[in-house]
Amino acid sequence: MVDFVSEVQEELRKDDYNLWLRKYGPFVFAIIIVVILATAYLEFRKDKVAAEAESYSYTYLEAAEFVGTDDEKAVGEFLALSENAPAGYAGLSLMRASALEFERGNTDKAVELLDRSTKVFELKRHQQYAQMKAAYILLADGRFSDVIARVTPLSARNEPFEFLALELLAISALQQGDNQIARKHFTYLDTIPGVPPNIKLRAKQNLLLMRDPATADEPAKELHIQDIEPVPADETPTETQENE
Repeated sequence: MVDFVSEVQEELRKDDYNLWLRKYGPFVFAIIIVVILATAYLEFRKDKVAAEAESYSYTYLEAAEFVGTDDEKAVGEFLALSENAPAGYAGLSLMRASALEFERGNTDKAVELLDRSTKVFELKRHQQYAQMKAAYILLADGRFSDVIARVTPLSARNEPFEFLALELLAISALQQGDNQIARKHFTYLDTIPGVPPNIKLRAKQNLLLMRDPATADEPAKELHIQDIEPVPADETPTETQENE
């Protein structure tokens, strides 16, 4: 009797399962197929992106090989790469082309290329890095009003290049004869915590020099485009970071 009841229950379970399978089976199988296809697509995209990144990396290095031997060719290669490369490599290519144009004395072209790179980069820090480089070029060219207009937004609290931007504002104000604004920015950089030591030292030196009007124009001569703090190695624009 017990065996008979067990067999009946088993048959009922099978009937319920078959009924459920007929009713919901197609949907379940469809979901399984979608999951499998989605996983396969993601793996394909991952491999494709990695292959593209490697390809652009080789192209970037090939363009860099012309630097120093045929700068005009190098600029052309970097510009060509920037047209099709992902954001990271495109922005870097424009910055390299800008540096070469600056070395050749083409200041306006160098600034133009940096401005283009800010529109290409996706990460805020990389965009502002290019903006700061452009500001240093304009500072070296004596275009202090342009410097002030460009770096004022970058000098806001907690911006990536806040302190460097304030330093450029101070030097530009000093060169325009606005000692009050210059002293305000230099004093801020000299007194608040968290300012990098090299910037704090330059602020202190500038404040000392401002006490003697005869030497008030010396600080700007001591600051060069190379003084801009480089993006740390782990924050250098890359295809991986830009995709994230």
